[in-house]
Amino acid sequence: MFSVCIQTEPIAGNRLQDPGRDDCGAEVRFVGKVRNDQKEAPLGHLVLEHFPGVTEAEIERIIGQARARWPLQKARVVHRVGRINVGEDIVVVETASAHRRDAYEANAFIMDYLKTEAPFWKQECFTDGGELWVEARHSDQQAAERWQGAVRGGAAAPCEHHHRIGALILAGGEGRRMGYRNKGLQPLRGRPLAQYVADALRPHVDYLAISANRDLADYEALGFPVFPDDPRFGVGGPLAGILSALPRFPLDLDALMVAPCDCPLLPADLVPRLAAALFMPGGPPAVMAATEVSIHPSIFMCRPGMLVSLIPHVQEHADHRLRGWLKNSGCEVVRFEDAGAFSNINDLQALQALQS
Repeated sequence: MFSVCIQTEPIAGNRLQDPGRDDCGAEVRFVGKVRNDQKEAPLGHLVLEHFPGVTEAEIERIIGQARARWPLQKARVVHRVGRINVGEDIVVVETASAHRRDAYEANAFIMDYLKTEAPFWKQECFTDGGELWVEARHSDQQAAERWQGAVRGGAAAPCEHHHRIGALILAGGEGRRMGYRNKGLQPLRGRPLAQYVADALRPHVDYLAISANRDLADYEALGFPVFPDDPRFGVGGPLAGILSALPRFPLDLDALMVAPCDCPLLPADLVPRLAAALFMPGGPPAVMAATEVSIHPSIFMCRPGMLVSLIPHVQEHADHRLRGWLKNSGCEVVRFEDAGAFSNINDLQALQALQS
């Protein structure tokens, strides 16, 4: 029995039951509760939000990693969302195996990664009317990192030979400096700018889509899904494009690659080098491209778990630029030598100069 359940109603107390199996020597059940540990205003309740479909898929991926490390017979995660009062259960993680150590370690592994990788957004609501969106604590990150490179039974933990990466090309801007022309569709030597970006990313990713708000049919003609901004998020710019496209992406991705539509000279090794830095043992939650002369926040790769901070950031900060969100999330830079490879074609003069 391997299952994931996201629900708004209280978690029932029933445990794993599988009468058809008798080889489970140990079952471990962890219950996480909402506690009031505030030193000032008492906590009244929590509010949890999530991405339906995306959250379940991420938890299933975490369980899959646990199954690759330990011989589990059963694993179940039940997680509440919505309003949860102090003292109520917020999550239950159950694991079972033939041996108690495997059941214990797998349970701790799943819980550690739930705290850092699963896309939930948690808001603390205090009795004095105050509210606070909570990001993953450093101690939670350290707990998850202890499993990276860990060994079990004298053998190295299984490693993933291929990381599934999804890419999003940002083409939803107004193009003010381009005379309000759609930048991604402007021709460079007979091909639209967005096509150059797609060609640089496509060999190294498993899925590619475009974020656009105008001329959707023209972008679709390039051969990729096109997602406009969802007004429900109440925000514009690149963050709106990411928030709106993410629920439409495949559910089993290990990373999200983002690049703007107006960088037609991107290096061929952009995705491999960013992925190598992101997936190295103890790697950061996100990496962005940089050169000796500048950094490029609009060209980055992140783990799905980092996206848990996106909605709280949008709601708490007036600055909705990518730079601020990435900086607050612990993004690190990967330096490239060729500064020209990251040139933005923002206006007609730059496009004409590149034509020649």
